[in-house]
Amino acid sequence: MESLSQLPLQAQYHEISRFQSLQSNPKFTINFTSSINFTSPNCLKPRWASSISQIQPPKISATNTSVWRRATSRRVKNHRNLQSSDQIDVAFRETNIHGYCKVGRTKEAARGLQILEESGAVPHVMTYTVLIRSYCKDRNVDEALRLLDRMRVASNVVTYNTLLKGLRDSGKMDKALEMFDQMKVAPSVVTYTTLLKGLCDSGKMDKALEMFSQMQVAPSVVTYSTLLKGMCDSGKMDKALEMFSQMQVAPSVVTYTTLLKGMCDSGKTEQGRELLAKMKDKGLKPDIVTYTSLVTGLAREGNLDEAIDLLKGFKDLGITPTMITFRSIMSGLCKTRQADRAIDFLGYMVCKGWKPDEEKAVKAYNRKQAEGTKAEEEEGFEVHDDEDDDEDSEEDDED
Repeated sequence: MESLSQLPLQAQYHEISRFQSLQSNPKFTINFTSSINFTSPNCLKPRWASSISQIQPPKISATNTSVWRRATSRRVKNHRNLQSSDQIDVAFRETNIHGYCKVGRTKEAARGLQILEESGAVPHVMTYTVLIRSYCKDRNVDEALRLLDRMRVASNVVTYNTLLKGLRDSGKMDKALEMFDQMKVAPSVVTYTTLLKGLCDSGKMDKALEMFSQMQVAPSVVTYSTLLKGMCDSGKMDKALEMFSQMQVAPSVVTYTTLLKGMCDSGKTEQGRELLAKMKDKGLKPDIVTYTSLVTGLAREGNLDEAIDLLKGFKDLGITPTMITFRSIMSGLCKTRQADRAIDFLGYMVCKGWKPDEEKAVKAYNRKQAEGTKAEEEEGFEVHDDEDDDEDSEEDDED
């Protein structure tokens, strides 16, 4: 049986491309424990199968077929102009490593890199970076740092950004700042934004503003949104408004929503409504997070009629409310001891297909009982716990 390296270059690429196309065949499966198996009688076993016997792709399934194909197709496309059979072998092994990382198989990817290095080959910097990113996703930052130290090629800004994000997400901001000071390449806007988010999340706004003032690249809208959120969360609304007015880039929906939420949280809901109007005038379309922030602010300040009217208008706006939206109104009704309206609102939630929060339902029922009002028991009414929906955060991602 011929190995891949024994074939002519054109045939080598043909075989790799053929392997890619076969992955879309539902009758094609990969056996992780042995060699590649082709279960379709019309498929011939590739002549280069023995050359990848030490590192097998993970088993193809409904959940990872698409991500594996995207990872591998990109790698094969990038290696069309390879000049030698050794380069073809390296490219194919790197394809496997990228695929493993995409489907969360970090240990197998690390084994693949080890085999590649032991063969004397020098992996591409992005192969190292992809594995570092996989380690960081697994919260194994220490292993990612060790991989950085033994890289056989110079790391680039994407490699550093990946590690800085991993350190930040692991709560190791001191180590991240230390690495930033020792970077051997020029930082990008993503580098700064990554660190600024960590400083803001840890409450170090003064340090964040100092770093912002020393940025060597132009800040992006994500950078501004990150800082504005930090200011709003720390109660520095005046500084947030000042920075917003001095932005050198056009604000995004996330930027407006961040500022609007800060206004509502600080009791300035009226200003929040004015900001919403300006946002629409700029041609930006508010999303569910924007409107939920305003509904929550109105309900918190006791403007429940306005909050409910705004909620009922979601359908015309093409927006589907979340459980957070309903809960903010339920909380306002319970706090103002409007038990009757709270019970009615529960019914409205159920009619809309939402499962109310058990805690809020019990509070409403108990208040109604305390006021001496008989509560009607609804047959078949079932209360469930429901987790809060996470609000999407905006963040740059470099490949």
